Amino acid sequence: MVEYGKLLSRYPYAELRIERASGSNVSIKDGEVKNTSGEGEGQSVRVLINGSWGFASASRGRKGIEELLRDAERLSRLGAGKIKLPEPEARKKEVLARVEPVGPDEQVDALLEAAKGMKTGKVSSTIISCSDSRTRKEFYNSHGAEIIQETGYTYLSCSCIARSGDIIQRGSSRTWSRSGFGKIDSAATAALSRDKALRLLDAAAPPKGRFTVVLDPEMTGVFAHEALGHACESDAIVDRESILADKLGMDIGNELVTIVDDPAAPDFGQYAYDDEGVEGRMAVLVEKGVLKGYINSLETACELNHAPNGHARAEDYGEAPIVRMSNTYFQKGKTPKDEVFDVKSGVYLKGMRGGSVDIFSGGFMFKAEEAYEINGGELGKIMRDVTITGNILQTMLDVECVGDDFGTSPGICGKGGQSVPVSDGGPHIRVKNVAIG
Repeated sequence: MVEYGKLLSRYPYAELRIERASGSNVSIKDGEVKNTSGEGEGQSVRVLINGSWGFASASRGRKGIEELLRDAERLSRLGAGKIKLPEPEARKKEVLARVEPVGPDEQVDALLEAAKGMKTGKVSSTIISCSDSRTRKEFYNSHGAEIIQETGYTYLSCSCIARSGDIIQRGSSRTWSRSGFGKIDSAATAALSRDKALRLLDAAAPPKGRFTVVLDPEMTGVFAHEALGHACESDAIVDRESILADKLGMDIGNELVTIVDDPAAPDFGQYAYDDEGVEGRMAVLVEKGVLKGYINSLETACELNHAPNGHARAEDYGEAPIVRMSNTYFQKGKTPKDEVFDVKSGVYLKGMRGGSVDIFSGGFMFKAEEAYEINGGELGKIMRDVTITGNILQTMLDVECVGDDFGTSPGICGKGGQSVPVSDGGPHIRVKNVAIG
């Protein structure tokens, strides 16, 4: 560790990341098993000179740290920039994961058994994919930081295709663990996807028009992450690509809306320190309808004159950190869940099947996995292919009530060609005047 500090201290600011990772993926499609595994090790450096970054990386054995530093220095000197950083922290920390390993044969046997449970007369195809990752990260900078983190996760995704005549429907479900495959219930997750696909075979076409809708925790979380969270990433604020630029301190929703992003929450997107060596801190994005803050990197925190909150993440050592979410939550309210459904007529939306968001205009489109009519507070017939559209700001003003329940869902979020584990969630919420097609 000492020699790293001496190498980095030659520069106004420099940092070194060393990463060792191992992982495996088991994929079972209609009973056919594909099992892959591998290990990797590499390192990267960033150097800040004359307001410009220089970044260089290499896998183990290809280049030494001194050579990488020279490469990064050469890149940073190609032109003068305006990048500034707040005073970096000089933390010395070690955070180790507790992962209980499961043998590969045991894992495959469990997944095969889960796949068998998905098969019924109307199910035409099943897919199970399970990824395991174990990573050790070391971070050093020219200000004396020395941070070692070990993390692990298991991510299981199940998908089931059911057919009845000309009707084909898909059901999917996901689960996760930070402490090993043995902590997840693969059979239950597979069964959820099967049951969802079978239910949708009997679903009706969606209505068209504007309706009061109830979002389940997964849909609420998707809204928090996709519609609000991406708009609160401070690189988009600095580049003026977000509808929320220049709106800090303003009312952007009603007082029922509070949304946070919390790396410390014990969920799929959890981490202690980001890839700039900054402690991951909860960022309050919206509080009682007021835009309170953004998630940031050291660079964007300085640009906006905000305190760093540890949201710079990289997919692996070969990528430079960029501003990313972690665990994004719509905070629960005080309304009992049953009362959220207390409407004369409406639509209940469950699960997420894709969508898109334009953070510049605030427009969004989300497709629910399944939906149900609401009649007098009671659930009616099931519907499929229900899509909602709207605007971020108007939708947050139209929230009518927020449940006192809470649920979360795991995911892999992509941005700038990099993917990282995240989660999102919230309670059941009711929103008026939502466009359905």
